[in-house]
Amino acid sequence: MSRSFSRTTHHLAGVVLAASMLLASTSAAWAASGAPARPVEEGWPQSHFLENDPKPGEPGYSEAAPSPAPPQGMTDARLRVVDPDGYQALLSERTARERTLLSKARSTLKSSGITPGSTMSAATLRRADALLAQTAVSPYGFLKFRLVPSNSTYARNGYLGTLYFTYGIYSPVTDSYKWYTASWPARSGNNRPRDQRVVGVGPIPEYAWVFGFANRVWYGYQPDARESFAPGKWRLDPWTGGPYGRGYLEVHGGINEHQFAATNGCIRLHPGNISALKSYYDTKMANKKDRSTAKLTVDY
Repeated sequence: MSRSFSRTTHHLAGVVLAASMLLASTSAAWAASGAPARPVEEGWPQSHFLENDPKPGEPGYSEAAPSPAPPQGMTDARLRVVDPDGYQALLSERTARERTLLSKARSTLKSSGITPGSTMSAATLRRADALLAQTAVSPYGFLKFRLVPSNSTYARNGYLGTLYFTYGIYSPVTDSYKWYTASWPARSGNNRPRDQRVVGVGPIPEYAWVFGFANRVWYGYQPDARESFAPGKWRLDPWTGGPYGRGYLEVHGGINEHQFAATNGCIRLHPGNISALKSYYDTKMANKKDRSTAKLTVDY
């Protein structure tokens, strides 16, 4: 055997050994974190690809139905009582958004000769509402997902997930917003915040995701009757290349064995709560097509 061949063989053996050790250490880390040995969302990630959405006539295809008007969300006073930590988590983000919204609303009204915060005739009020509707400042909505330590019956791996939908309605008469919040139990990945960087295992990473978009294109709510998604979903941007290389993430439902089951990183709601979120999204989020404001913020 030549000395050159011996060196090459030795080098290849070292590469194989290193790869084996890396695979073993990764598997051990996943096992220690309780991670699944295979994707837990059926067909992931291919099942999430845009080109693989069910088409008319294919299994899993469905069409969106009109949304009924939802009940008014919780007022701030109510949210502070039932979920004080959630209220505080929402408040700082909302306060920053409200400053920008008020400036835009006031500028829009003043440029048309309407003084916000003043007594208005019915005709002036209708004109003000029509002007504001063109700017998507009211009703204005955004979402937040949180995981917090909990022993709730909805907790998984010691963490309770909650998805919040908060929306504000501007009054030109009072020149102020009144805010409302709806919230639902949710889960993501294995529900452990420390695993957010583990692709296909951990929860969705902390980030300000764009809700209802993929590859900078607005898709909004997409009905999907497949068991892993039913009754539907919203995609999240960045669709690929998110934090820690995460991608193909959505907010979706799931039925049968997938109902409120673990995901590969997507946020999952009970199917009935997907329908509830859709009703708020359709009727309480005038900014849904604005990439700069249609956000789902994740904080751990």
